[in-house]
Order: sequence, then C-alpha cells, then structure tokens
Amino acid sequence: MELKVRQRGGIVVEYGDQGVMLDPTRNSHSYPTFVTHAHSDHAAAFKHPEREKYATPETYELLKAMGWNRLDNLNPVRFGDKVKLGDIEVRVHNSGHVLGSTQYEVNTPEGTVLYTGDMCTEDTFTMNPAQAVDCDMLIIETTFGSPMFQFPKRDDVAVEVYQWAVNTVLSGRIPVFTADSIGNAQEIISILNQYTNLPVVTAKSASRVTDVYRGVGYNLDSVDSKSDEGQELIESRKCAIVTPKRSKMVADKVEVALVSGWALLFRKKRVAFPLSDHADYRGLLGFIRRCKPKRVLTCHGGSMTKDFHNHVKRSLGVPAAPLSSRVETIRGPLMKNENRIQACSRQIVRTVRIPGFVYQPGWLVKEMGRQGFTPNETENSIEFLIEKGILKGTSDGVHLA
Repeated sequence: MELKVRQRGGIVVEYGDQGVMLDPTRNSHSYPTFVTHAHSDHAAAFKHPEREKYATPETYELLKAMGWNRLDNLNPVRFGDKVKLGDIEVRVHNSGHVLGSTQYEVNTPEGTVLYTGDMCTEDTFTMNPAQAVDCDMLIIETTFGSPMFQFPKRDDVAVEVYQWAVNTVLSGRIPVFTADSIGNAQEIISILNQYTNLPVVTAKSASRVTDVYRGVGYNLDSVDSKSDEGQELIESRKCAIVTPKRSKMVADKVEVALVSGWALLFRKKRVAFPLSDHADYRGLLGFIRRCKPKRVLTCHGGSMTKDFHNHVKRSLGVPAAPLSSRVETIRGPLMKNENRIQACSRQIVRTVRIPGFVYQPGWLVKEMGRQGFTPNETENSIEFLIEKGILKGTSDGVHLA
C-alpha cells in the first residue's frame, strides 16, 4: 500500500482504503475530518453538523463566539494528543497561528505527512511558535511565500504602534486599529497593554474573541465598545479602538491604521503595521529545513506566492510542487500509464531544444499528438518535467531550465 495525498474539497491523506480529511472546504468525503483552526476558510467542516470532526476546544469556543451554530460531533483534541484510526495515527501539534491552531502529523506504516495549516514560526505577543516535526511529506501554507514578504521584528512594530497612537494621533482624535477579529486583534491589544497606558476599546466580534482568550488565561485588558465604560472612553477620545477590517466605525474623529501582514504592500499609501500571524518567506524556508522532508507540497498561496515551490527546490534542494488534484506520493506524483508519460517526457525534451525559447503548451500538445500521445499525457508530462526541474514554467509557457 502507498501513502497518497491530494486536494479534493480539502486535503485528503490516504493509506490503502483508509484516510483522513484535513480542513475540508466542502462535504466531499466520508473520512474522519481534522480542522486546524477557527478562521472560516479552514473551518468549513463545522457547517456540516453530521460530520465527525477533530479540533481543539479553543477552536470550538472561537467559532461559537463568532456566531457559528450547530457545532455538533466534535472530538476535542489538544497539543500532544494521538488519534488512532486503523493503520493511521494523527498527532496534534501547535501551529503558532491563533488560539487553538494546530498542525496535524499523519503517520502511516509507509511514512509521515505533516500538514501545517496556517502557521507562524516565531514567538508573538500571544502565541508560541509552530513546532517543527520530522516528516516525509510536508504540506505547507504559503500565504506569504514570496521574497517580498520579510516582516520586521515584532518589537520594532510595537514601538511604531506606540509612537503613532500616542505621539501622532492622541490630540483630539482616536487611534483605530483594524485587524482580523481572531489573531491580530489580540496581538494589537497585547501590544497596547504592554507599550502604552491607553485603555483599549474593542468592537463586538473582537470583544467576543478576546473573552475566549481570557477564558483560557490570557491577560488582555480591553472593554467592549457598547458597554458604558467603552462609550465613556470613546466620548473622552482618550483610548485606542480595535475593530475588524471593513467594519463600520464606532466613533468619529478617528485615525485608522491597518494591522496585517499585507501592510507591507500598503505602507506608502496609508498607515499600516506589518504584523502577521503567518510565517514570512524566511520563516517558511527555515521551517522546511528543520522538518527535513523528502518532498514538499505547497497550498493556501496566491498569485504572488505561486512560485514558492521553485524557491524551495533552488534554495533547499528539496523536491516541491503545488498541491493539486493529482495524486502525490513520497516518490513524486502518481501518474497513470507511467511508461507512456516517461516516453512522452523524453519526446518533449527532444522537442524543446532552443535554450531560453518559450514553448506554448498548446503547441506542444499538437506536436506530441503527431507522435501518438494524448493531450492529457502531454500535460502530465509537462508537469512531470517541471517537477524534475528539467522545464521551467512561465505565464506564457515552458522553456528549458
């Protein structure tokens, strides 16, 4: 039996006729389901109360605080737990992202898969860093997997927050920080508590989430904007406000700043503080190095980070590829008609002989068709050659690497 991984309405890890689903995005499989954290793009399994789900109690409480209903069939897990499912054993590790966020280590007789979920690789003002785990296959998030994303030290950002809020804004206006309700909102509350004497007022969803943090022992000092104390502070304009992004302002005469990793892109246009609960480019590469995987699969990236797998291959010498619907193994992608794919790949290499010239995939499909290969075989062969570093893909086509 072979260990297999693929993307199919979530991340599917299979060994023989057994399997698990990680962060499913739709109700597409009957395997036991593991949810990494309470952000909505990862917690969609909780929209299906009939499904058996594994997640931390903190994830459950955060979803409840955010207004999610029918949170049934939860099997609570904590860091260090092991869940045995036939020949598969799932171990739970901290991912350092937000309260209760996890990585899942999936062990089988053939090898180990580590799925990071969203993660942060350094100490933050509220979280300990993600734990590196030795594994055969590493499925890693790449939200900020581009060299342009290199975050400054958090203490330096905290000083900037203090200087802006206290020295620049507090003269008849209120400093307002817009941030995700789960994660960065609590980070900025902690910074304001530690670096300033400003009372902190929070909007509704951030207030509810912060209450969950307090419930497990976090000392975060803030009051809700709708409380009597919150209203008095807003009227006095001697406070800071933390509110979700794109929310309606709870006061007038304010100065607004964004708190996000994406702030690196916006700092010249607006007040923005690059504080993130994700790993940056260097953090991702360092984490991969510490996990020592035989193969890396990337996920949760965008157009700016789509080439991160190539950085992994060049910088670390580890085979890497974006996670997709094709079946992946420790050895590489599992292809049907492997002999045909290898023959087609050899023919493609003989065809793309001009160094630096970009060959369009459509043209290659026609050329390989004349040699008796199907379009699907040609497309799989192109992917195989890119994976092996023989071809390099561009927005226009492929060329010799």
